[in-house]
Amino acid sequence: MARVMHTSDWHLGRTLGRQRLPRDADFDAVLPEITGIARDVRPDLIIHSGDLFDFLRPGALDLARCLHALSDLSEVAPVLVVAGNHDSPVLLEVLEFAMTAFGTTSGRGVPRVKFAVRGRLPRDGGVLDYPARDGEQRIRVAALPFIHQNRFLDDFASPARGTRDYARRLRDIQAELYRGLLDGCQPDRDILVFAAHLYVQGAVPSRTERPVDIEDTYLTEADALPPVSYAALGHIHKPQAVSRGGLVARYAGSPLQLDFGEVGEDKSVVVVDADPGRPVRVDLVPLQAGRRLATFTGTLEELRAQAAQIGSAFVRAEIVSDEPIPNLGAAAKDAAPQATFVTVDPRCAASQVAVLERADTPGDEPDLTDLFREYLPGHVPAGAVAGDILATFTGLLADTAGEIPGIFREEAGLRTLLGADPAGLEVAGLMIALQEAPGTGTGEAGRTQE
Repeated sequence: MARVMHTSDWHLGRTLGRQRLPRDADFDAVLPEITGIARDVRPDLIIHSGDLFDFLRPGALDLARCLHALSDLSEVAPVLVVAGNHDSPVLLEVLEFAMTAFGTTSGRGVPRVKFAVRGRLPRDGGVLDYPARDGEQRIRVAALPFIHQNRFLDDFASPARGTRDYARRLRDIQAELYRGLLDGCQPDRDILVFAAHLYVQGAVPSRTERPVDIEDTYLTEADALPPVSYAALGHIHKPQAVSRGGLVARYAGSPLQLDFGEVGEDKSVVVVDADPGRPVRVDLVPLQAGRRLATFTGTLEELRAQAAQIGSAFVRAEIVSDEPIPNLGAAAKDAAPQATFVTVDPRCAASQVAVLERADTPGDEPDLTDLFREYLPGHVPAGAVAGDILATFTGLLADTAGEIPGIFREEAGLRTLLGADPAGLEVAGLMIALQEAPGTGTGEAGRTQE
């Protein structure tokens, strides 16, 4: 029997909320937990199905955190990382060089850590072989990193297929990889695995993924997945199985609740046991480390009553009250002192804006000109004439109902001075007239002599 452990979507460097609250402590807790699970279950191969990082250019601390985690995992079993849409192929190639250039291979003659950073044909490294510990079985993996639409692989597409849509071309690539898996396959020995970072039809996103990459543009049909023993999928943060008749395929999901779209999700790693020609066994090993996310709506008293249950979670709160609460954020922190509040928003009855029916209003509603006239006293700039300001406002207001732009008195006077018809020119024409008129300070003829 061969055993594969599947993890995904670490998103190292991810922060939370507009304050960009760091999650370093959570990552430092969950990554050793993943390594501990690997030591307990002793897999023959560990697959990470993409998005090691949250940014294409991760910070130095996140790079170090990643290298330490992969190194620790590789001491248990060979590790295969399939690049995700958040990962930089160039950076992963550098990391692979750093981890393998000095002969760091496993005892079975394969690299301790391998990065599949670019989609490749089977003959060019798209299919990888990993012997099981007992030496009697072999795990054959077809690796498909995330492919952006504008970087599709020419290797997989003939000119006749060049105009097909994304899903059709991705189907062709998966079929080619499956043919590569079968080429040289020993049915009584080999376990076939597909490892990919892609959005499969029927998967339920957490909506914390990058929105552009989970639109229908990047959707691939479930029946396009190759009929392997196990498909290790990445990209969707919600752990779940993908429905496809006869195929065992799973999104391992993110190891932490990364944003509030993942509130309530239970995180895990996937352990798969497989024998050639037999149904695979899938176990989900829950992850407990890392702070949870929670949402709360209620009064301060209700928040105080739930404080123990909320614990040290990151919280997005909406506080209900009849009257405004001074220093609402401090009051919420006092009610649940262990929690970290990402947002605290009021829902105050006294501050709610009521929509009145006309029958409920006393008398006629004043028009905008009357309201502006009442506003002007005390707000007129020094040297200005209130009547002129009111006239300009009235003209602007009237202009909104017409199709031809109005002309202010000041503009009309300037046009008359320039010999232009104030009713017959548009603003663009006025600008040309200003540039061409002598003595206006523009152009060579009108430039002021110093």
